[in-house]
Amino acid sequence: MLRAELARETALRKRYETQLRQFSASLPVVIWMADADRRLRFVSDNWYAITGTGPDQLESWVFTMHEEDRLTVPGEIHAAADRRERFAIEYRILKADGTIAWVLNVGAPKFDECGRYDGYVGAVMDVSERRAATETLQDLETRLSLALDGTRVGVWDWDIASGDVWLSDSALAIQGYAVGEVKGHAAGFSDYIHPDDLEEHTRRITACLKDEQPMVNLEHRLRCKDGGWVWVAERSRVVERDAQGRALRMIGTRTDISDQRERDERLRWLAAHDVLTELPNRGRFQELLLAAMRETDARGGRMALMLVDLDHFKAVNDGFGHDAGDALLRRAARRLRDAFTTGSVSRLGGDEFAILLPDAGRHSEEVMALAAQAVRAGTTDSGEPGESTASVGVAFYPDHAGNAADLTKAADVALYMAKQAGRACARLYEPRR
Repeated sequence: MLRAELARETALRKRYETQLRQFSASLPVVIWMADADRRLRFVSDNWYAITGTGPDQLESWVFTMHEEDRLTVPGEIHAAADRRERFAIEYRILKADGTIAWVLNVGAPKFDECGRYDGYVGAVMDVSERRAATETLQDLETRLSLALDGTRVGVWDWDIASGDVWLSDSALAIQGYAVGEVKGHAAGFSDYIHPDDLEEHTRRITACLKDEQPMVNLEHRLRCKDGGWVWVAERSRVVERDAQGRALRMIGTRTDISDQRERDERLRWLAAHDVLTELPNRGRFQELLLAAMRETDARGGRMALMLVDLDHFKAVNDGFGHDAGDALLRRAARRLRDAFTTGSVSRLGGDEFAILLPDAGRHSEEVMALAAQAVRAGTTDSGEPGESTASVGVAFYPDHAGNAADLTKAADVALYMAKQAGRACARLYEPRR
């Protein structure tokens, strides 16, 4: 009776194993089972196809591992088994032909009908292609990162559906951040963009997402780790859309252009200012004059133009040298700027300055009292060489002229009148009757 029961159980087990082997042969993975004593009881035939070994070598399956992985992987599997935990471990195996394959071995504890621990069941998958692809991708990313670091170009990659944003090391470095210090997400974009640039940045990005423009190309400021701002040139475009045309992915580059912006700003400043006195130059004065006239036309009233010429400037240059003359010009510019804080002061060239008073609705006497301050602009009370006074000519718009050229001529006539009167005084333009 017992013998018959054992025979029946053995037959059932063989039939079950045959069915399991037939089933597992159709799977792209190796199925394995071990008992509570860690002895392998079943391994599907795929194992032999992957390793090139035979059933007689199954007991020494550990020796199919790469010698470096053999030092750690068995211990990790046994530790998981001791804790009755699932495990998933990738390691290398040595195939019979001498080549190496990467496999992923996953296992989970199994229990009998009474809930008693009964060993492990698991699967082994050949992941060599995935590992190779991953390593190739990592290698490409490393090369790209090195190339970008050399060019100081940062790259970002936005998964629009999830909102996740990947930032290259060089992109982070532009803002002074190290790898891992910033978690990229679209929701945080606005925190780093200068408030004055945010509206335009948002408008351009939105237009590109809606396919209203093919590319975003703009310059804006980003907040740095230290709280300062860095100017970047950003180029980005949508690289993936769904069947309905909705944007799925956007990639962009950014370049630190702070030095370039600083140079450009300096060049723009030099084009509009006098280097010696740092006042607006003649070209910029003409722009300021036209703007002041338009403002006067819009609001009504009148504006005043003062032309200031330093007296005996040539004598200062000849008697004390050009350094003393330059010092006098700088001193006069500073005093004029301090005296006319509500107006604008320009240097027209040589020893000639111009002052615009956009709101000159007051009486002429009050404006001429202000002009007296310009008369004293060249004087010094500090014992420096090169004392001087100034002659001033004043004209009003629209009282004395209807355009910029005529207004300047009127002020120049008044200046000539001041010089004729002995210098060191101010004169108001008097139209010929």
